[in-house]
Amino acid sequence: MMKALPLLELSGYTLAPTGSGQGINNFYFSLRRGDVCAIDTQNPDDARSFLRALASLVYPVKGTYRFMGERMDLKAYAELLPCKQKIGYIAPDAALMSNLTLRQNILFHRYYFENDLAINVDDKIGALCDISQISEKLDQRPSDLNKMEVQMAIVLREVSKRPEILLLDRPEDFIGHANFDMLVQLFKDWITNGKPVVFLSYDRRLIRRFANRKILITSGSLTTVEVKWSSEDAV
Repeated sequence: MMKALPLLELSGYTLAPTGSGQGINNFYFSLRRGDVCAIDTQNPDDARSFLRALASLVYPVKGTYRFMGERMDLKAYAELLPCKQKIGYIAPDAALMSNLTLRQNILFHRYYFENDLAINVDDKIGALCDISQISEKLDQRPSDLNKMEVQMAIVLREVSKRPEILLLDRPEDFIGHANFDMLVQLFKDWITNGKPVVFLSYDRRLIRRFANRKILITSGSLTTVEVKWSSEDAV
């Protein structure tokens, strides 16, 4: 039986060093339905650079970026928009648009792609707004919110996009430990639907409960290995 084509594929890819990172040289990475990949590295700057590369947010020194089998020109922003719509990116460097309300930020991508400004938050997003206690603040702007409320709005915006791929940078810190159960439910929802996830986390509960692949980034190289956890590991 032939393997399904990757949803996302980076080939011959080299990323320049950022911060304290060493960069990542001439690597190949592919992501298919059902993959839940935990990044394992001693250098978080390299991990973040890799996540940003997957999200098409940084140019490589060299390499080819393919999304659903199609080669993408990372410098052609308009052509990348449908690709970006299908990738959820939850990370500290993500931001809201300051001149829009929380509701408008959450629904921004849907407004654009569905061409309908009458869209409102659906029941799922509404329930998440309730859980994260921002339902009463949907018509306020980001400047009126505290840091955790802004971060939760970013999470809800990315979930509202209904992406095919989810990328997360330290979600346990970004979402907050008080919302850990919500984070676990988000993972369950994506994994149940076979949608791939790539995440950097220092919470062993998340890694051992959900990851079936590890992305090893060491000394400027990247490799992947499949992992299986025992029932004791997953606790």
